[in-house]
Amino acid sequence: MAPLDYSNYLSDKGKMALPDGIRGLFPLEKHCKVSFLAGKPNPETFPFSSMTLHLKPPLETPVSLQNGSSSQEVDVNGDKRADGGVDLEIEGADMEEALQYQTAQLKRELDNQATGEVTREEVNALRGDDNAQGVQEVPWRVTVGGGCQDLLFKAFGAIFNPGDSILVETPVYAGVISQFMTLHVNQVEVQVDDQGVSPDSLRQVLGSWPADKPKPKAIYLVPVGSNPTGCSSTTERKLEVLKICVENGIMIIEDDPYYFLAADRRPSYFQLETQVVPEGGHVIRFDSFSKVLSSGMRLGFAAGPEAILKAMDVASSTANLQPNGVAQAVALRLLRYWGIRGFIDHCERVAAFYAKRRDKFEAIARKHLDGIATWVSPVAGMFLWIDVSPIDDSSDLVQKEARELGVLAVPGFAFLPNHGKSSFLRVSFSIVDMDNKAELGFELLSQAIRQRLERLRAEGKLQ
Repeated sequence: MAPLDYSNYLSDKGKMALPDGIRGLFPLEKHCKVSFLAGKPNPETFPFSSMTLHLKPPLETPVSLQNGSSSQEVDVNGDKRADGGVDLEIEGADMEEALQYQTAQLKRELDNQATGEVTREEVNALRGDDNAQGVQEVPWRVTVGGGCQDLLFKAFGAIFNPGDSILVETPVYAGVISQFMTLHVNQVEVQVDDQGVSPDSLRQVLGSWPADKPKPKAIYLVPVGSNPTGCSSTTERKLEVLKICVENGIMIIEDDPYYFLAADRRPSYFQLETQVVPEGGHVIRFDSFSKVLSSGMRLGFAAGPEAILKAMDVASSTANLQPNGVAQAVALRLLRYWGIRGFIDHCERVAAFYAKRRDKFEAIARKHLDGIATWVSPVAGMFLWIDVSPIDDSSDLVQKEARELGVLAVPGFAFLPNHGKSSFLRVSFSIVDMDNKAELGFELLSQAIRQRLERLRAEGKLQ
């Protein structure tokens, strides 16, 4: 199969994406003896000289690790504290670069460390580095942006013209619904089950597509710990979806912010692609530091075809010049200290942390909601997606009975592209106080559901 012609997948704006006359010359500086290009502020005027990062002791760490015997330490330039934490310095050239303008593409070292290496377990074989049968013919690389939300919006802008269509799993992450509406992109719903997007529904949608209407360019998927459902796709399911998409010339936009929160990390669409189409190039993958390092750092990264990422980088340089330099420096310093194994160790601890919270949260939910609500236990993520059928409008339930009792949840309609009624609601277990608030919250939610059921019976709408 020939590589994709990305001119068919780029929007008009994406096709016109060119670096501006100044920043387009920056890569040439390293080959010049003298450069008069940049209008960068002189770093001598910056009041900051260094930063010290105070790392916490690792989550649920054995004494042996707190005493410094962890195999995760690659960069020994860190000062250990008595509490098991470590102090890391950012200074000199690293600090100067953090405070300065950079190009839209993150400096190569963080680029490689963040995704080219940190997710190497996941992507080492993605394009056949260790497998001669799976060599990627389509040039691909990594880019970094101000969080995945930022990168996704720039990717959508690079791909879709107003009036184009995109396939979306439904329910879908609420954050992209408004993005598609802003870009005037038609959202075509594909149903999901407890393993994520349904191949049968995908085939049905594509099989009934009007012959005189251009097919969707892409499908948007959250394959692990999907927000809001918490569902995760199996390897077999991903391969089936990949085959359908490749057969129909549809790109997969794989948004995977909860990947590292899964105890059982399965191969991604990005990794599995070459099993279906050896030349690759049909998947753009989005990862995030938000769930494992800090949501406030606003650092996300994407891997995919050069043609798409180039348009995204130009959009970054046009809109905000670059991702936050200080946040990049903080992440880089931490990754240098941890190394690849240390990053994975941390992610595994975080996954165990959330699994423990989920189990406790579900136990409380079962205590109060047994018999009046159902849900599928999530393998990753931060949410329970609760079905309160036969109540068919969870929005009314949340806005009236639940609100009056003093408990809030997200009604399911917020995750439906068509904003129709939903019998579902989403509750989060990430930060709620398990010892006091969770118990009270589910007690109140139970009361709200029972009150609504009684009201529906009184109105003759339920038997």
